[in-house]
Amino acid sequence: MNKRAGQRFWSMGTIIMLCLMLVLSACASNSGGKGNTTEQEQTNAVKETANTEQPATSSEPAKAEDEIVELDIFIDQYWWPVKDFEGSVSKEITKRTGVKLNVTIAADEKQLPLMIASGELPDLVATSDQWMRMSDPSLSHDWKSLIDEHAPHFEIDQERIAVNTMEDGNFYTIRNNFSTTEEWEKNKNYALLSGAGIAYRKDIAEEVGVTEINTLDDMLNLFDKVKQKYPEMIPLALNSFWKKHFFAWQFGAAWDHFDEQDGKIIHTLRTPELEKTYMFMNELYRRGFTNAENYALKNEDQTKALATSGKAFAYTWTTKVADALNAETEAQGMKWTNFPTKLSDEFRYIRMDTGWQGLFITKNNKNVAAAIKLAQFLMSEEGQRLSFYGIEGVDYNMSPDDGYPIYTFNYMSEEEKSKRGIAWGMLAGSAVHELISTYVPDSEEVVVRRQLMDNTEFNWAMGLIKSPPNDTEESVIATNIKTMIENEETKVYLAETEEEARQQFQKMVEQAEKMGMAKLEEWANKKYVESLKLFK
Repeated sequence: MNKRAGQRFWSMGTIIMLCLMLVLSACASNSGGKGNTTEQEQTNAVKETANTEQPATSSEPAKAEDEIVELDIFIDQYWWPVKDFEGSVSKEITKRTGVKLNVTIAADEKQLPLMIASGELPDLVATSDQWMRMSDPSLSHDWKSLIDEHAPHFEIDQERIAVNTMEDGNFYTIRNNFSTTEEWEKNKNYALLSGAGIAYRKDIAEEVGVTEINTLDDMLNLFDKVKQKYPEMIPLALNSFWKKHFFAWQFGAAWDHFDEQDGKIIHTLRTPELEKTYMFMNELYRRGFTNAENYALKNEDQTKALATSGKAFAYTWTTKVADALNAETEAQGMKWTNFPTKLSDEFRYIRMDTGWQGLFITKNNKNVAAAIKLAQFLMSEEGQRLSFYGIEGVDYNMSPDDGYPIYTFNYMSEEEKSKRGIAWGMLAGSAVHELISTYVPDSEEVVVRRQLMDNTEFNWAMGLIKSPPNDTEESVIATNIKTMIENEETKVYLAETEEEARQQFQKMVEQAEKMGMAKLEEWANKKYVESLKLFK
């Protein structure tokens, strides 16, 4: 080989080696998203995986400060437990989504209607009372259009879409506190329904010789014994909201708006079951087991104080009532337990919830892509666990079967949850995740929640007739009847005789008739037939 030939050979070899190096480098950069992939590309890939069927990956890196999208949100609940977006969970949501919320809490129920009327709405609105008004194309973006354009992998099951679809065929939110039939079945071991409950002083019951309660008569006899031994104590204090729910279920009454009997929808005021409920509540008063002063209280903190101060023997609230009171009064030596969920053969509880509160992306929203992706994340498995349970490995660890969270802090403490920012699941969370978040093995609540779950009927179609469309004659009728009941029912509760109580109840029925109850029922029956078709 001569010198020139050798030079050509080495030059060709060098070129081949360089080419091989370039090929290998290119392969490395495309292997598993590593190499030269940018942080922004990884972030976008992560976000596309967040949907309701598949959990979003938790490997997304924190965003640089200038990439954070700030959205203003108005929450139409004056009692909302978290006042800002600063807790550890809130910050973790920002880390994983790139969205930070500037939070405004409603001062009262009139604030949002005024904002709607003026058109001065923020980027996001979370509301329960005004969800139908907000489901308006002039106020809010429909989710399907936003999903198609900005979040194509955001999948929502048909049952959720069905219960949120409006007359125009669009859905403007997916309300929280709803789960599909499949979700209930899949999570039946730990997603135990919560609802109305009554706790009583176990220590005092044992003093008066009562260790077991199986019927409503057993309950009344216990109240009577307590009244005799402790005449200064109120046998039963009533929560300002959860007054009659527990008792309505014992008599098989649907306490809100409509009931189905013999295939027809009728207003609950027409049902003998609701009348029995009111008569029982009146009996509680006439026998001195409740008092008029309690009915004057409109604040839950005031009514609960009757129990925690030792002034009341029993207290109506939710199924968590005994555990909550035990936590608050342990130092005082009080011991609370729950009455069994079912105390009557007439017991009936229909779960007709189609969701509670909706998150709306308003027409004033300055970054709809970020908003719909935030909703996508919050509805994902990862988002649900973060917003309801906290940060895994810090606030909780999952049980060995991955069924429920085991907390590292006192989850019963609202203060502890608020400090962390554990509240945002209520913006877009499912019923099963919300219930699983409160599952505590061997707690007082688990016992009554299992009883409730075993005696529950599900009827989503009934849920779709709870509220007529806004700005219709039926909507006005429903609102007027509801307001009338709220104003007049105390006269039934506090009647001095059973006869007077029945007369006051009949007056409510007569007033409802004059307000157009029959027309409301006509609308409900037509709507119910249509609603049934959505679930076949």
